Amino acid sequence: MDKKFPAGIRAKNNGLEIRIFGAGKVIYQETIQANPHNDADVRRVKRYRDELQVKLRLGLAVEEEDNPAHLQSFANMANEYLNTIDCKHSTKLGYLSILNTHWIPIFGKKPCASITTRQIKNFLADVKNPDTGKPLTRKTKDNILGPLRGVLGHAEVQNNPAAVIKTKKSQKKPIERYRPVEREKLLSCLSGDVYVYFALLFGCGFRPGEIMGLLRNDFDGQEWHVHQQIVRGLIVPSTKTGHRRKVYIPLWVRQVMKSMPTRIDSPYFFVNEDGGFYKDTRRFNRAWKKAHNKKQIHYRIPYCCRHTRAAELLSKGTLPGKCAQQLGHSLAVFYNTYAEMIDEYSADRDLDQFEPLPETAHKPHL
Repeated sequence: MDKKFPAGIRAKNNGLEIRIFGAGKVIYQETIQANPHNDADVRRVKRYRDELQVKLRLGLAVEEEDNPAHLQSFANMANEYLNTIDCKHSTKLGYLSILNTHWIPIFGKKPCASITTRQIKNFLADVKNPDTGKPLTRKTKDNILGPLRGVLGHAEVQNNPAAVIKTKKSQKKPIERYRPVEREKLLSCLSGDVYVYFALLFGCGFRPGEIMGLLRNDFDGQEWHVHQQIVRGLIVPSTKTGHRRKVYIPLWVRQVMKSMPTRIDSPYFFVNEDGGFYKDTRRFNRAWKKAHNKKQIHYRIPYCCRHTRAAELLSKGTLPGKCAQQLGHSLAVFYNTYAEMIDEYSADRDLDQFEPLPETAHKPHL
C-alpha cells in the first residue's frame, strides 16, 4: 500500500515534491532531497512547506534561489517594473498612478503567478468611474490594463492573464467642435492672460502643455518655434511626438498677444505670480468653465479648441499635410482624429464638386 503524504507533498525521484496551489493552479513547485519513507524527513518537508505557504500568502520573499519572479508579490514586481522600463517621465507617473489606484490594493500581496484572468475581468466589471459613478469606458479599461500586463510580463508569468483580455470596441463618439459664434462668445468672457491662453488654443491648435512651455524668444514675429512642454509640473525638452515644429500665429492672435505684459524676470510667455512657469492649467480651466456657464454654452474640455482649429483649417481649404504639420501630428493620425469640417468656417460651399463628371452622370429611369 502506498504511503500517504500531507496535502501538497508527494514522492518524486527519490525525494519529496512540494506543490502549493493558488486560485486553482500551482503557484509554487519544488523538489526537496529527502527520504519519502522516513517520517522525520516528511515532517521536515511539511514544516518547510508550511513556512512557504505563509510567506507566499503574505507576499513575503522566500529564499532568493527559490524565489523566481513569478512567485514574488505583485507589489514588489510592480516596483521593479517601474524602475526598469524605458519611457517618458509622464508615462511612468501615469503607470504608477494606475498601479497604486487599481491593482496594488487588490493584488499587492499576492504572488504574481496566482493572479487569474477571471479576477481581472471581475474587477473591470465592478469598478466605476469615481467622477461619474458609471462603468469605465473601453479606453479607460485599456489604459489601466497596460501597466498590469507590463508587470505580469516582467514577472515572467506564463500565459499572462492580462494579455488575453480584449475590451469590447464601442462606436467612437463624434467630437463636438466649437462654432464660430460660440468661440466669440466664450472669448468675450475672458480677460488678461486667460484670454491670450485661449486665443492661442483656438487660433493655433497648441496642446495645453505646449502653451505652458512657450518661450518669448522662440517667437519670431510670425511663427512660434515649439520644442518643449510642461507635463505633470515638469519641463519636458521635447514635444509629445518628439519633433520640433514651427506654428504660424494668425494676425488676430498676434494682436491679442500684445496685451501680455513683458516679464523680464522669466523667459516664459506665461508666467505665474512667482515669476516661474505654470505647472498646470487649473487656473485657466476654472475661467473656461465660468465662461460656459455665463453664456449658457454646452461645456467641452479646452482640448476641443485644438479640434476646432483643425476643422477650421480644413474648412478653409488648407492642405491636410499642412494642417498636420501645424498641429504636430503625422498625416495618418490627423486624418483619423481631426479630419472633420465645419460649414460655418468655409468661405465657399461649392456643392457642385460632389456631382459626377458630365460624361459619367447617370440618367434616371423614367
